[in-house]
Amino acid sequence: MRQLIGALVISGFCNVALAQGGFITVERFLRECQADREPCMAFVMGVVEGARHQTRERLNDQPYAFLVHGEPVCLPSEWNSQNLTNVVLSILESQPDVHQYSAVSGVVYALATESNCQTS
Repeated sequence: MRQLIGALVISGFCNVALAQGGFITVERFLRECQADREPCMAFVMGVVEGARHQTRERLNDQPYAFLVHGEPVCLPSEWNSQNLTNVVLSILESQPDVHQYSAVSGVVYALATESNCQTS
């Protein structure tokens, strides 16, 4: 049920973007997050889960792990959706040069800057 609600929220973001003939920018994402935090968290978690799905087998022991340009991104396992969202918003708000890019790219970028993967 939770996944269905998240998917519907994310599709709401996507429908708005498609109606405008484009994509949701980081700037718009940040504005919408100021207005309503719940869909914002669902969007962040959707991006994380989408990225995670690509590398589920390889990085299975890390709950929030994925690859960006072939490099692993690992986040603290004790973080929840609220922590992840707060980190994303904090990083994106402090970097206006990324506001023109897609919100999905922005979320991945923000989380990659917080990676704590152990290298062996």
